[in-house]
Amino acid sequence: MILNFLTTRTSTPAKFLRHPGPTADELQRILDAAECVPDHGRLHPWRFLIIEGGARIALGELFVAALRARDPAVEPALCERERERALRAPTLLAAIASPLADHPKVPEQEQRITAALAAYQAQLAAQALGFGAIWLTGSRVYDPFVTRALGLAPHEQLLGFINLGQIANPREADEKPRPSAVLQYWP
Repeated sequence: MILNFLTTRTSTPAKFLRHPGPTADELQRILDAAECVPDHGRLHPWRFLIIEGGARIALGELFVAALRARDPAVEPALCERERERALRAPTLLAAIASPLADHPKVPEQEQRITAALAAYQAQLAAQALGFGAIWLTGSRVYDPFVTRALGLAPHEQLLGFINLGQIANPREADEKPRPSAVLQYWP
């Protein structure tokens, strides 16, 4: 059963995500699932920001401010598209890698991988609960203006925004290519 879920899982385009998003109890279950990823040293090198309601409006304005800081002559239509990115889904989880520097046994790269696994596990848990989900990145995720405004420390990295909501237009799982290069034996 779980293998079927994993092999048919697909991201739901944000334009198909509608209210309501997960309840507080469902969000807790989603985050509890993230806690179960492989975590060498049990360092918990990640965290999530839950962005809902009016906070999405503020996030959209933050995206626009960052865009204008990068390009003061940006066209109004591009500003509106940027603003809408924060409003497509009722719930966003900002996934953040928060590695411990100079750990004697667990390199920062391994900790960042663990954080990405936690983000993906959260997305899978949301989908297992019946929500549509998509993990989105883009220039705003890598923008220091955005990361500072979200309160990230200098050693942290925003991994993306996991958009969650009800699926407005259920669709068949995308046919995923299975290239032969995926499976190789060594040597």
